[in-house]
Amino acid sequence: MEIILFIIQALISYFIVVTIHELGHIITGILSGFRFILFVIGPFGLKRNDKGKITFYIEKNKALWGGIGGTVPVDDKKDNFKNFRRLIIAGPLTSLLFGVIMLIVFFYKSYLFILLLGAMAVGISIATLLPFRAGVFYTDGGRWLRMKGNDHDAKVELAIFNFIQSYSINKDYSKLNIEDTQLLIEDKDPRNQYMGHCFAYYYYKDNNNLNDADIELKKMKELQSHVPKNFVKLLAAED
Repeated sequence: MEIILFIIQALISYFIVVTIHELGHIITGILSGFRFILFVIGPFGLKRNDKGKITFYIEKNKALWGGIGGTVPVDDKKDNFKNFRRLIIAGPLTSLLFGVIMLIVFFYKSYLFILLLGAMAVGISIATLLPFRAGVFYTDGGRWLRMKGNDHDAKVELAIFNFIQSYSINKDYSKLNIEDTQLLIEDKDPRNQYMGHCFAYYYYKDNNNLNDADIELKKMKELQSHVPKNFVKLLAAED
């Protein structure tokens, strides 16, 4: 019975800690003038639909089950990329602050649940601050460091942000800077190459250039064996 109780408390702690982490991203984004579009934890999610209404849904892509909180710019401001860097790092820092508070509380109220909350929050903070890429995504710390530089990686991150910003403002990909896709296509990471061809595909498709769109789609299919399946599903370009 004690083991079952521990498992239940651990699961509840995980959901609380991940929710707080993602709220750190979301609230910082909203305070920066961005618009909420997505929150996922496990298979459960909230998203803003095409009519602007926030709805509950079941997320089928397991790559997102670890937790994601999304906000996007509503207009093109010069500080948007800097604000995006800030919201990226806000998740781990929020987790760290919450974890430290819970561990301090544990010294006064020695409840296992409080200890689990504190330990998990600090653990998630450290794990997401360490700069590496596992599967589909870079960690928050990894992305933040890439964005802070002045090298090729920073330009790639800026290009990806510009793609997301352009879509969130214009509601399609027709106004992307197609030259930015070449940055990703020439990157050494197959996942970035795939993403570059994918954004180029959407650009040509939304501009009714079906011949070039078909060329990009074929290049994507050639790369599919070199990237995680969940990554392909996440971008979900189709004939």
